[in-house]
Amino acid sequence: MAMEEREGECPRKPVCSSAVQYPLDANCYKILDEIGRGVSAIVYKAICIPMDSSVVAIKAIDLEKSRADFDSVRREAKTMTLLRHPNILRAHCSFTVDRRLWVVMPFMSGGSLQSIIASSFPDGLPEPCIATVLKEILSALSYLHGQGHLHRDIKAGNILVDSNGSVKLADFGVSASIYESNLTHGLGRSSSSSSLRLTDFTGTPYWMAPEVIHSHTGYGFKADIWSFGITALELAHGRPPLSDLPLPNP
Repeated sequence: MAMEEREGECPRKPVCSSAVQYPLDANCYKILDEIGRGVSAIVYKAICIPMDSSVVAIKAIDLEKSRADFDSVRREAKTMTLLRHPNILRAHCSFTVDRRLWVVMPFMSGGSLQSIIASSFPDGLPEPCIATVLKEILSALSYLHGQGHLHRDIKAGNILVDSNGSVKLADFGVSASIYESNLTHGLGRSSSSSSLRLTDFTGTPYWMAPEVIHSHTGYGFKADIWSFGITALELAHGRPPLSDLPLPNP
């Protein structure tokens, strides 16, 4: 794999934003396997050599294929490094490699709840498990909204499980800072949450709130709560409601 074949030595004193400083050099990582792929990003399982070969996940975002502009991609990486909550997947660091942005994250060995449901619980998870997951994700959402961010893509596929069975909300590729968005329209942080609105059509259709689908009316934090409710039904039944119907048009 091309990303493994890099010459040079790993820097001895890495600089990174997390408490444990992960290196900002591709030579310090060894790619082991591909564990996920999207339109513009590939997720790899890797080891960080200077960190006693600790296992990490690297999300390599192709900046040329990404539908978002560079600033939006960097926003995702920045969001993931700054958020601090036990049920949010926080990135260790990020840096550019050629025309890719590498986001280094903890490796979640359990995979996503979507994959767990598909392989082992096609009719839905047990109720005690659902209750635990929803409590932890709701705590993560409360924190996220308190920081002024919408996730905008809550679903089982974006809830990851670690080796201890803990769940973490992941994939901030379509997240948004509602404060930053509205500052560009003349609204400040002193505005009430009900007056802070977004208008772009973003997310996964079956989990989208009606006001997101009809985004010309604007939407706010409640859109995440709708998606959270759809996710609760997905966990209980193995799929989101209305998933047998054609996708809605924006």
